[in-house]
Amino acid sequence: MKGDTRNRILVTSLLLFNEHGEPGTPTNLIADEVDISPGNLHYHFKRKEQIVAALLDEFQADARRVLEPPQESISIDDFWVFLHDLLELAAGYRFLFRDLEALTASYPRVGKVLGQFAKTLARLFEIYLRFLTASGWLGIDDNDAPVVARNLAVIALFSERFDQLSGVSATADDNALRIAGSILNVLKPFSAADTGHYVEGLAAHYEP
Repeated sequence: MKGDTRNRILVTSLLLFNEHGEPGTPTNLIADEVDISPGNLHYHFKRKEQIVAALLDEFQADARRVLEPPQESISIDDFWVFLHDLLELAAGYRFLFRDLEALTASYPRVGKVLGQFAKTLARLFEIYLRFLTASGWLGIDDNDAPVVARNLAVIALFSERFDQLSGVSATADDNALRIAGSILNVLKPFSAADTGHYVEGLAAHYEP
């Protein structure tokens, strides 16, 4: 039962953080949602910092699975699957990216973990771009691949924040669809002549 209560606290905290942001989620609200006393929550997590740390551990474990590099020749469909896994991960822990400045100020480890995640993601995008070029799906010059990869990482991680600044309000699912479409549209000009129609068709699938 102890483990079950701890897991319920973490699941509920993640949902509340994603909905209200970590700064806007007091521990009393978490306890109310889990239907336990504040003292019971304090027994499992003495400070909210410990909840954030535990969720960050979960994020790292999930991220390691998503960021596993491809080992052989791939198609655009393999990239599409990776993209969906990535966007599902980002949506599942979206409070980390939405509250980045506040979280980093309060919890320095968040900045370190997300900084490493961003660098690894950019490198992984570059690997996918080079693999897709080698297999004939794309035609990206070696010098352009790191730049395009960095742009894809920025789109994947921070498009939602840009939309918020622009006054665009959307659900997490809508955001994920918009981001997927944006990434695929970035790749359209680099598509090989005989595969461009397929990439274009995938991108069109995400158009509103």
